[in-house]
Amino acid sequence: MDEKPEDLKAKLYAACGDACSSDPDRLFTQEDLTALDVVPPKDIKKLLQLIQSLTNEKLFAPVHLQSGLAWRLRPEAEAAKYKLLTSHDQMLVYEIIDSAGAEGAWQQDIKRKLNVQDTALRKALKELEAKRLVAQFTTVENISKKMWIKANIKPSARATGGPWYTDQFLDEAFIEALQSVVMSFIKNRGSYLSKGERGGGSMSPVLPKKGVINGAASEAALKSKKRTAEAMSKDDAPEVALLPAKIRKTIRLPLPAGYIEYPTTEEITAGMQAAEVAKGQPLKQEHVQELIDVLLWDNRVEEIRTGDRIGYRAVRIVKQNPSLNSKPGDEDFWEPRSNGFTTAPCGKCPVFDLCSEDGPVWAGGCEYFDQWLV
Repeated sequence: MDEKPEDLKAKLYAACGDACSSDPDRLFTQEDLTALDVVPPKDIKKLLQLIQSLTNEKLFAPVHLQSGLAWRLRPEAEAAKYKLLTSHDQMLVYEIIDSAGAEGAWQQDIKRKLNVQDTALRKALKELEAKRLVAQFTTVENISKKMWIKANIKPSARATGGPWYTDQFLDEAFIEALQSVVMSFIKNRGSYLSKGERGGGSMSPVLPKKGVINGAASEAALKSKKRTAEAMSKDDAPEVALLPAKIRKTIRLPLPAGYIEYPTTEEITAGMQAAEVAKGQPLKQEHVQELIDVLLWDNRVEEIRTGDRIGYRAVRIVKQNPSLNSKPGDEDFWEPRSNGFTTAPCGKCPVFDLCSEDGPVWAGGCEYFDQWLV
């Protein structure tokens, strides 16, 4: 026995609700509705009748795609609001505003789509506003535009500017303050402070004095000022002098190669939320990513990829060749600006303060000197 159309309609609507539970904005094509197995695949006529009935009751919202027609499920509470509309103009205007969603609909676009007079449009909007179905708002892109949105939803971040706008004006001071917080977080997690003395007692190698290596003195050696090997052998053993410990100030140095725990966007967001640096503003991960993107474009931070993990570290500005966008005293200057050595390797060496004769790097074994001297 065939089921009644009302029962099939209710089953089709319920099946669509289950299918789009994880994605409320999902669109259903005719093939998608057939795949729900509410209507036999070969009974296309009955399926189209159910679709038309649900569309007339405003439970289905038709959407025109390049590939054809699709439908979006509309909640029953939203569909019930259409019963409050008392004129054809109200119905048409409200449908356009409803389909615009959180982006809102521009009044001139509504007029162009419906091809109605200004008087009729303003009357319909006024009536809808009186019924508290729509509300007017302004967008940060153009404050002179009259935008309309459903009264029970909030404008999108694109329309309001998100947390970066205050009273429809770009809050540059707020953005710069948050950028400083992000920069400080990345720098603290992606570097370390080196302080204190270097290892006391630097051992400097003692080079042998010039002389003749051969055992017997030659005629040339007698005429020259060079000494023989026998004379050299009588010299006392050279004393090794210990250089005094060098005191240096506390500086920030980059972490060694292979470090993988550079902060990610998720960790930076969690740190900023825990510190409550943006009180009253709901900072989300996408907002923090926007701040990081600006720092990337300004060449102040760089991405460090380790597998699927994407971390960020501060770019250390060379003392002798600072970025044109940076100013003296900026937080990006890990060390004070200095002069001289504009081309020598020492002048722009990132590990200059680690260079010593007993340290991990030293001038005698510097590979960059060979390239520079050639």
